[in-house]
Amino acid sequence: MPDDTLTDAPKVFLSFAGADRGAAERLAMDLRQCGVDPLLDQQIQPGSDWILWINDALTHSDYYVLLWSQAARDRCWVKAEWTAALHRDLSGRRSFLFLVRLDDSPLPQLLAPRQYLDAANGWENVVRDLVTTWQRDMAVGVPVMPAPPIASEAGNPPSKMIYVRNRVLSFAIVLAVPETTTAGELVRLVRTRLALPDEETKFNGLVGIRFQYRLIIAGKPTPDDPAAALHLQDGCTVDLEVSVEPFGPTGPLAEGTTYRPGTPGTIPPATTRSLIRTAFRHLVP
Repeated sequence: MPDDTLTDAPKVFLSFAGADRGAAERLAMDLRQCGVDPLLDQQIQPGSDWILWINDALTHSDYYVLLWSQAARDRCWVKAEWTAALHRDLSGRRSFLFLVRLDDSPLPQLLAPRQYLDAANGWENVVRDLVTTWQRDMAVGVPVMPAPPIASEAGNPPSKMIYVRNRVLSFAIVLAVPETTTAGELVRLVRTRLALPDEETKFNGLVGIRFQYRLIIAGKPTPDDPAAALHLQDGCTVDLEVSVEPFGPTGPLAEGTTYRPGTPGTIPPATTRSLIRTAFRHLVP
C-alpha cells in the first residue's frame, strides 16, 4: 500500500458488475486510505434518479476505473458507463479511463489496446500503481494524454515512464523511454510521438510560421551532444519549449501589422495564434 496520500483528493468513479461488488468495495476502502474519494453506486440516496446520479458522477469525476470481469461483460449498464468514460478520455485527450482486470475475460475491441492493471499480479500493486499514476498526473499540472499501449516486454530493454509537458498549450503525454536514452534519441522520440510540425502556412504557403523545439529537464536544456546519456528518472517531467518564427515570401517576418499577399508586411498576432492552434490541434483538447 502506498505511504503517500494525494494532497488534493481526486474523485474516482468505480464501475463494476454486481457480482464484483466485494472487489469494488475493497478498492474503494484502499483508495480512501490513500487520499482518494471513490464514488460507488451505493452512495445513491433512496428515491434518487440513479441514471442522473451516474451521469453527474461521471461528469464530475477526475478519473474512472473499470473493474473488468466475466460478469462485467454481460452488464449493459457497465458497458454504457465505460463507453461514456472512453468518449471523455478520447475527446478530452487526457487520461481518464483506467482498467483493472479481475480475471482473464477478453476485453472489448475498443479497450483491448489500452494499458491495464491485473489484479492477479497483486491487489496492493493495483492500488499502488493507480495512486502513483494519479499523483504524477496531478503534479504535472496540465491534462495528461492517455499512455500508449505497452508492447510485449520480451526482448525489449528496460524503460522509464516520463511526462513530456507544454504549459502554454496545456497538455502533457506519457512516454516510455529506454533507460539508456540519449539527448538525440529523446528529441526524435518526442517529435515522432507528438507529431510535432516544422511549420504551418496560409495563402498557399506564402506566409506562415516555422517551429523550433527545445527540451528542458530540471530547468536545464538537454545537452547539445546528441549522444549524451540523460539518465532519466521514472516519472520525471520534461518540458517542451516551442519557439515560432513568422515568415513571408521574402523571408522571416516580425509580428505586428497585417500581412496582405503581394505586399511587404508582418503577421498579426491573431493570425499567429490561428496558425498555432491549427498546427497543434491534435494535441490540444
